[in-house]
Amino acid sequence: MTRSRRSLYRGAGEGMLRAAANLTGPDMPPWPEPTAAVERWRSWLAAVWVDDAFRHAVSTASPDLARRVQSVLDGRSPKPRRVRRAALATARYAIRYTQRSTPFGLFAGVAPVTFDDAAEAHVGRQHLAAGRPDPVALEKMISAWETDAARMAEVDVCVNNLARRRGDRIYIPGEGPSEVSLALTPAVELVLEAARSPIRFSALADKLAAEFTDKAEAHWAGMLTQLLRVRLLRSALRAPATVVDPADHLPSALREEAEDSPAAPDLRLDATVQLPTAVVTEAETAATVLTRLAAYPTGTPAWQRYAENFADRYGEGAEVPLELVTDPEEGLGLPEGFGEISQAPRPMTLRDRLLLELATTAAVEGRREVVLSEPVIERLEAAAGTRALTPPHLELCAQVQADSMRAVDRGNFRLRVSTVSRAVGSMTGRFWHLFSHTGSGCASLPAVEPGAESAQLSFHSARTSGDLLTRAPQVLPRLVSVGEFRYPTPGVLFPSDLAVGLREGRLYLAQAATGTRLELLAPTAINFQWNNYTPALVRFVAEISRAGVPQVTWFDWGAAWTLPFTPALHYRRSVLVPARWKLHARDLPGRGATPRQWADGLHEWMRRFRVPDRVVLVEDDQHLPLDLRHDLHRDLLRNHLGASRTGVAVVQEAPPPDADGWLGGRANSVVIPLEARP
Repeated sequence: MTRSRRSLYRGAGEGMLRAAANLTGPDMPPWPEPTAAVERWRSWLAAVWVDDAFRHAVSTASPDLARRVQSVLDGRSPKPRRVRRAALATARYAIRYTQRSTPFGLFAGVAPVTFDDAAEAHVGRQHLAAGRPDPVALEKMISAWETDAARMAEVDVCVNNLARRRGDRIYIPGEGPSEVSLALTPAVELVLEAARSPIRFSALADKLAAEFTDKAEAHWAGMLTQLLRVRLLRSALRAPATVVDPADHLPSALREEAEDSPAAPDLRLDATVQLPTAVVTEAETAATVLTRLAAYPTGTPAWQRYAENFADRYGEGAEVPLELVTDPEEGLGLPEGFGEISQAPRPMTLRDRLLLELATTAAVEGRREVVLSEPVIERLEAAAGTRALTPPHLELCAQVQADSMRAVDRGNFRLRVSTVSRAVGSMTGRFWHLFSHTGSGCASLPAVEPGAESAQLSFHSARTSGDLLTRAPQVLPRLVSVGEFRYPTPGVLFPSDLAVGLREGRLYLAQAATGTRLELLAPTAINFQWNNYTPALVRFVAEISRAGVPQVTWFDWGAAWTLPFTPALHYRRSVLVPARWKLHARDLPGRGATPRQWADGLHEWMRRFRVPDRVVLVEDDQHLPLDLRHDLHRDLLRNHLGASRTGVAVVQEAPPPDADGWLGGRANSVVIPLEARP
């Protein structure tokens, strides 16, 4: 007889609603044929663009697209291909406008969610947009200012603590995966020493001129502007990530310029939502099952090997300075895969074989879903290995599916899990500035190691476009600042203040001077493994405390991900992962096929693989709902396949049409914070 199992988690306070701001979108006329004349495309765009709210939302999200559409409407873009591309992009936005809950500009926003005995919800129209300068535009303004030595004279600068010495050169992370190296000349050595802490730009130039008298001060000021350009120096113009609005740190002239630049708004919804505690209970259950089904119950193989290498090199109980242990020449460097775009192939495991059997059996039997039983969960759990620890806290993001508020109250609902974040604050932290009280409970969250102190990790994205994704107000007394300009103050630690230790086979981070163990909270939804948005050292200090606990995110199909179909996995009232299909361009008619021929090929593929009409096109974290009965939606899918470098489209089964009925038909998802039970 199978034992019932206690939930590993419990609710950890208020949740956050993510919902579309609009219930109705622009009226869209019939979709023109791909070979239609420019005037037909212009007519379609004009009908959609007449919707003032939609036009404003798109213009805010993509000023470039707005300019292209206006150019078409003004008759200044006569080429059919360009006009069609503008229409396709506008159509994608029109679908997302009402059907996607992910917070984005004026399309969708956030609101607090409370949990109590009864369900109630009210959504008004007085949404509040909080605008900040577009990161790319602001970067150009600050970089231009930093090239002017005269304007920089009274600005403080410091050395970027992400820079690392290797031999007779110094290496500095650049945009994304790029890296810049400089020779360690006597002048650069002086800068590294003199600017370890913030120093006035003009004072640093004076030091160089006094030490190296063969060149004028203007030469050294010019050199400092070059060091700012390659990011060896960081200036006080660049606000640390705990400053919500980066324009707040700018001189008045530059601030005015920033205020006139394009804005990147976050939307606080005019909404009051309360859900029954049964929703939290179901989230606890779903998170428990996902933890039990984690592919790596004791941490990833890369971190396991790193811990073994640390033990071999330094021994159990040793504490080694962070900068030494991560040095690739003097220490261990970073774990395998850090800073790399792709991951090495994984070896086949028993868990993979069980999941392949589960998925292929469902396909042969014609089932889109598999209801997980306790014996199946136990077999998968045993195949992955024994879990020693539970993640101390996390966030589960799920769509609450019910056709009415009454149904929610009665417990007649489903949770469709979107993802699970690595920690509380990962998905919600970038919106803390919209609500006065959110984030306040982070100080009381449990830790992996009893007695460890929580500290907030503050850093800039490695890609300029992601800057606002890492900005969150300070909610913990202590900070670890990496790669930022920041003044040394009580409670602020830098990489040079940290050490790495090993005890009972588990790695940990500590303050070198006191031995206090630290567990870092990174309030950002950036996926550390995707597209080099995160400096490698940031990922290291963010992950190390949890290196030995299960990596709980969305469900990992392992080797079964290569299959053309994987079924939905259901457990109680939760959809842990939806049914998923892979569509290859090679399985459909080629580029020369007419729309009718291509549609016939698509429908034949849908028949063979039992694909429903309503699906969600998925690319990384971008989701586009499609109804493949319509010409427009098929054209969007065909365009996606044609533009894909791999020639593959991934689609998931869409939620039921009435799934958002409890919120008046408004697309939604709820982020629920959970903490490990004692």
